[in-house]
Amino acid sequence: MNVELSRHDGDTRIPVIVLTGFLGAGKTTVLRQMLEQPGYADHAVLINEFGAVGIDQQVVTPISPDVVLLDSGCLCCQIRGELKEALVGMLDQRARGVIPRFRGMVIETSGLAEPTPILATMQADPLLSHQLRVARTVTVVDAINGLATSEACLDEERAIWWHQVAAADAILISKGDLDAEAAHRLRLLLQTRLPGVPVMMRVPGQGVPDFDDLAFGQADSGWPEAGAMRDDHVAVDRMGHASIDDASWRAAPVQGPGLPALVQSLVLTAVTPIDWTAFGVWLSALLHVHGRAILRVKGILDIGEPYPILINGVQHQIHAPMHLDAWPGQGRRSTLVLIVVGIDPADLCVSFQRFVHAEAMPMQLDG
Repeated sequence: MNVELSRHDGDTRIPVIVLTGFLGAGKTTVLRQMLEQPGYADHAVLINEFGAVGIDQQVVTPISPDVVLLDSGCLCCQIRGELKEALVGMLDQRARGVIPRFRGMVIETSGLAEPTPILATMQADPLLSHQLRVARTVTVVDAINGLATSEACLDEERAIWWHQVAAADAILISKGDLDAEAAHRLRLLLQTRLPGVPVMMRVPGQGVPDFDDLAFGQADSGWPEAGAMRDDHVAVDRMGHASIDDASWRAAPVQGPGLPALVQSLVLTAVTPIDWTAFGVWLSALLHVHGRAILRVKGILDIGEPYPILINGVQHQIHAPMHLDAWPGQGRRSTLVLIVVGIDPADLCVSFQRFVHAEAMPMQLDG
């Protein structure tokens, strides 16, 4: 785990929004609306196929076989081959003045793709990580088919869907106007399984939200609150939140009715400062042992400094931790969200309990 702290203040890297979602979820409709909004006029958009977005009537200037300039001012690049090559090509043309100096990028993934490899590509490659930063992963979920896909008989299909939603910094539910009840049940599922992730409804006839303004870690972004204290040490509510007020604690996340048994979320909150070095050791070991079974890690940590530290990661890819300028509505305490598949959350509770006692000593995690 990279424990070097950073801020986005003064960060000159180009922010990237990753737009993902399962087949038929409505990503193309959302992307088309984004292209029409003035806020994205100076963005570059990377897509898999020009025809699918319906940009034929918007093209002003074909810059190359793979890049066109739309009348909105947005650059559209068709990905042929590897994503890295497309990104490097766009950055090179931008630097040489072949294309306008776009200030942001949007990458649309394939409906059967997990976003993690895309995030890893931009993080692991020195050239890309020096010029690009992942600002946000937005997942579009279909209200009509979302619940069925989340419980699909085909393990691969279900796994892709859950990896897409677990990677989200924001979720946009589409087609809710066609089945309001299904949209409500899907929203409840997502809010229960993904605590702290904004879940929004797409309203036909209205533009899509300004995803650039959805600041991760803000007070209104849905950070979970712990329930009533129990046993003088732990609070556990119906969503599986656990609150720790000293080093002696236990917790058991609660499985909601009708939800997939393999995918569970655990929210830990600690009211005393966390040792940053010890936390880095614990998280690195956790990701090393469990790998892809840790779908999502995010948290706001009190490490004994005036302001909190924000961590955010998908599977084994952890973004550079950031300083926040203020504490969110939860107040001054550490909140850690883990979304896991096929792991007993009680084991994670025990592991974290050992970390609380460890004081930066390495720990043995059971595989």
